[in-house]
Amino acid sequence: MRTVRDSQVVELLGRNRLVSELLSAGLEVALPMRDRGIDLIAFADLRTKIKSFIACPIQMKAAWESSFSVQRKYSRIRNLLLAYVWYVGDPSGTTTYALTYREEAVK
Repeated sequence: MRTVRDSQVVELLGRNRLVSELLSAGLEVALPMRDRGIDLIAFADLRTKIKSFIACPIQMKAAWESSFSVQRKYSRIRNLLLAYVWYVGDPSGTTTYALTYREEAVK
């Protein structure tokens, strides 16, 4: 099988993997219509044990290999999680890490 490393394909593979992981964890996922620094919004459905709506914005970075990056532009988004999905070309080896912007900026 030929490996395609098109950046859009990498992004789609990473996003779909992250959505799958969030749904498997019992969360719901919303996809913003426009790119304003937030790729996904994870939220707890009111059918769960929570008493009020809780949501978390996520900026996702996907890569064929391991890769971290910090971009100052994301510092203005409150409570942002940065999710890194690595090795998207290898379904058995794909790994996801999530950090807050503050945790990432300290590195």
